[in-house]
Amino acid sequence: MNKLIIILLLLNWTLVQSQGEKLKWFKGNTHTHTVLSGHADTHPDTVALWYLERDYHFLILSEHNQFIDPQSINLPKDRRKDFILIPGEEVSDYKHIHTTGMNVSREVFPQYPNELSTVKDNRFENFKIYLMQKHADSIRSANGIPILNHPNWNSGASAADIQKVDGLNMIELYNGHPDVYNWGNEKHASVEKKWDSLLTAGRKIYGVSSDDAHFFKDWAVDESNPGRGWVMVHSQELTADAITKAMENGEFYASSGVMLKKIVKNKNTYKVEIDVDRSLKEIKSPLLVGYKTSKEAEGFTIQFISDNGKIIHRSKGNSAKVKIPKGVRYVRAKIIYSRVLSSSSEQFFAWTQPIFLKF
Repeated sequence: MNKLIIILLLLNWTLVQSQGEKLKWFKGNTHTHTVLSGHADTHPDTVALWYLERDYHFLILSEHNQFIDPQSINLPKDRRKDFILIPGEEVSDYKHIHTTGMNVSREVFPQYPNELSTVKDNRFENFKIYLMQKHADSIRSANGIPILNHPNWNSGASAADIQKVDGLNMIELYNGHPDVYNWGNEKHASVEKKWDSLLTAGRKIYGVSSDDAHFFKDWAVDESNPGRGWVMVHSQELTADAITKAMENGEFYASSGVMLKKIVKNKNTYKVEIDVDRSLKEIKSPLLVGYKTSKEAEGFTIQFISDNGKIIHRSKGNSAKVKIPKGVRYVRAKIIYSRVLSSSSEQFFAWTQPIFLKF
């Protein structure tokens, strides 16, 4: 009997290993614009081609309140086959509330009511909460998943607002547009701080990185150009449904330049390993825009972060592992590459998704 149990355990281990080996990393962007928006400069075909030619695996053409059918996009017939378009839309509303509908099956209409008196539910005393909830509900009714975009843009959305929205489990942690204040301003805490507030409050929510690109012809640091933020999704196959499911399950990391080889997490430990060569290649790209900070030592730093945004472990080098403390709600990793400038530094990041310990 003992031998039989051992054999079954070995077979199960082999199956898990085999399934794990089939998983691949796919690079994608969930938020970009085309000339159809009225304030971008490039045709949808050309936008899609830009990402295809730069080794992305998937793209969402997330136009404002317009559904772009991927079948309508013309790409070269002899193109590489490991590139797909995932249907989507940026549902855009009053109060600067915008939400990507990922993998929606149809157009989703903006949710601004004709009369504020139509808002009767006590949960929606705050009108932003009402709009975010309507976006999430409408996107899910169209078989998609919602990603709350640029929570620090203009009036934005606070962590307390987001906490009250049901059915929303992804927010843009990093957005490549120069005017969305990822790092915070006089009106807003940083988006990362908002994320930690939500996680500490028990909210199961994941962080996305995207371009929000509008301009593919004129290039400048203060223009919303492509290639600045992306997600790396761990999936068995490259299909719209598989990528969407993997992201909703948190099987991805967000990046503004740093690339990873491995993410291993369980209830006891959390380990990350950096893909150094690929990271340095990405960071050399003139497309990226680093976060300017005080002068830091050149190289990689790995931080493990837990409740209330507390750093529970920090180390230099290409890999790190932390033992999960008892009693915490979550642990996530933030990987930083610092590049020295003349009198300061600029930083590029990867953010892994949390492991949830008390849900």
